[in-house]
Formats: sequence, structure tokens, C-alpha cells
Amino acid sequence: MRFFTRFTALVTAAAPFVALAAPVAAPPTDDIIPGRYIIQLKPDTDIAAVAAHHNKVRSIHARNLARRSDNAPAGEPVEREYGFGDFKGYAGSFDEATIEELKTLPEVLVVEPDFIVRTSAIVSQANPPWGLASISSRTPGATSYVYDNSAGQGTFSYVIDTGVRITHQDFGGRAIWGFNAVRNSPDTDEGGHGTHVAGTLGGTTFGVAKKTTIIGVKVIGGSTGSASDVFAGFDWTVNDIVSKNRQNTAVINMSLGSTASTTWDNALTAAWNKGVSMVVAAGNENQPTFDRSPCRSPEVICVGNVQSNNRRLGGGGGSNYGPEVDIFAAGTLIVSASHLSDTGSTVKNGTSMASPHVAGLVSYLRGLEGPSTAAAVKARVYQLGTPGVVTDTMGSVNLLAYNGNK
Repeated sequence: MRFFTRFTALVTAAAPFVALAAPVAAPPTDDIIPGRYIIQLKPDTDIAAVAAHHNKVRSIHARNLARRSDNAPAGEPVEREYGFGDFKGYAGSFDEATIEELKTLPEVLVVEPDFIVRTSAIVSQANPPWGLASISSRTPGATSYVYDNSAGQGTFSYVIDTGVRITHQDFGGRAIWGFNAVRNSPDTDEGGHGTHVAGTLGGTTFGVAKKTTIIGVKVIGGSTGSASDVFAGFDWTVNDIVSKNRQNTAVINMSLGSTASTTWDNALTAAWNKGVSMVVAAGNENQPTFDRSPCRSPEVICVGNVQSNNRRLGGGGGSNYGPEVDIFAAGTLIVSASHLSDTGSTVKNGTSMASPHVAGLVSYLRGLEGPSTAAAVKARVYQLGTPGVVTDTMGSVNLLAYNGNK
């Protein structure tokens, strides 16, 4: 998946879970990972029933393997387990006979193929940074970043991405490693996307919230990954936030995207209902966002990309658009931290770069104004935004992120 070039899948506001017979619309064929599936159980499935279901899955899987003549290897079919709030699910490798049988079980809510998730950035030539000046000014062309010295102190910013080079000097020792969902992958940022995103969110030089604590969560090895790995990182992150009572001081940034996924929708709803703040990228296909996840979820803050003249970036690699896009921020020619050294910087374009400006704004506002609920800080971001200044919004909300600096 390219950095918000394609991650496909995610949420819906504080609405109830969508009750489906089990099958749902599949992602595009090119995005499907053959033989791998994500299964969500109904919200009222208790712990004992989940365990019983997993045993049933193992039995069905073993029986169907025994019937086959191709000597398919037997292994643990349930490879990933997810559980937070009302969301319970798992991922694994199953043959078609097993999947068809699982769809008939009464406790199963959704069955979806595992699919490719992509980041949303495009590397470009070096140019002076301007995104920080943009977020502290009502008018284009500003050259200074004006902010309160609280700078997100006491907040926690989770970057679900390719990992973060936590030793980079721009993080000033405030970046820590959280979780690695990518099997057989080192606890490092191999692609550079996550480090760049984290730098924009909370770097000392490049960041909006210069005193926030950054937690790196690796779900992608290069520029594409699987939804099941992204779900694993999201599951860990939500549980970490809730178990440490950080709901009013933590934000999740996901500069990732994919085609629409009901399972993602339900996972985001469950996280929102636990009080978790989420900021995501709109994607870079220059296409409508109604079938893009996680942007289509009403629980998230979905961010589009503007150029320095406050015009939505169009054309090839342009910002996605539509009523699901809640706000715009700088995302073109953004300078931030590089994963290649502890002092380096690089330039990237995309909604992946716009999203951490707003995630950083969430942490900045909580550092300035005090801890606040996900709903309250979301409303505050919208309240402060500058209306009517973005051109070529294509039906998106015409609002530009602003930090409230007087």
C-alpha cells in the first residue's frame, strides 16, 4: 500500500454496528490477499463464546484440510486476534470451504478478504517548509510558526505507520517504540514514511506539537501492507490508550488508506465509543472518498491536502475529496525527519503529510487547553478552522486547520 496512496478501509461514527449476514462487498481483486480473511464476531459475543468459536474454527479447518488431496499444510488457522470495546475479531488463512462454513455461524458478523493497505505520500524535491506557518495563520504566505510554549506537553501521539526512527534528534528523546505488527520485520522504520509523519506531528523542528510523546506503531514494512497487520497495530494501540487511561490526552494518526471495509468501520466505531481520538489521511487518488477507509468514517477527522496557495492539490496524486473530508491542512512539499540518519530531513507530498498537521493540532490543543474528550477536541479543531479559504474543494468541507494563535 502506498502511503496514503491506498490503504483501503475504516469507520463510522457513534452509530451501532452494522448487522450483516456475514458476507460483504469485497475489495478490488488486485487488493485482495489470496487465502487470507478477517472475521468479526458480533459485539455481544462474550469471552467464553469467543474461545468456543476459535475451537470450532480449528475443528472446521482441520476437517476440511483432511478432505483435500493437495497435502495443504495444517497449521494454526487463527493468526491474529483483535479485541477492544465491542469489537472482537481475528484474521487467518482459510480455504474456501472453511470460509463458507464460517459465514453460516450465528456468532459471525462480518467476513472479509484480507487486503492491501497503502501509505499516502509522494517523495518530491526539497523546498522550504511552510506547513507550520500555515497552521498558525489565517492567510496564505505566512513565514513564521506562532504557537504556545505548552506545545502538546503531557500528551501522547500514536503513529500507526511504517515505524518511527525513535533515535532521530528532532524527537529529542520523546519518541518511543510501541508495537510491531509486521512479522519478521525489525523494530525500525524501513520505508521512512512513519518517521516523516511523526516529525510533522511532534518533531522539535518540524512538528506542530513539539513536546508531545510519540509512540511508533509499525504495521507496514515498506509502502504497502495487509489490513490484518494494520488491525493488529490498531488493536494494540487502542488497548494501550484505554488501559493507561489516556483517552483524553492521546491521539492516533493513520496516514494510510484502502478501499471501504465494514470491519474497519466497526473497529473505528468501537474505538470512538471507548473515547479514542483518530486523525486520518484522505488519500491521494484524486477520487471521491465515499468508498475510502478510514476517511469515510464519521468518527475520524479526515484530512485533505492543500498547496501553499490554499488550493486542494489536484491532478495525479491529488487529494481525494468529498463530504467525508472534514478539514484541509498543508500536505505539499513538506520537510520533515528522515529515517536514514538521526539528523537527516526529506521532503514528501500527500495527504499523509496533511494528516499529522491535524493530529499534532489535537495534541497541541490538549496541551494548551487541558485534557478533553475525543468529541470535544474534534469539535474544537473544527471551531478553530478557517472557513471558506480552500479552493477546488470538490464537495469537501471548506475548512483549513488553524491553531487559534492570536
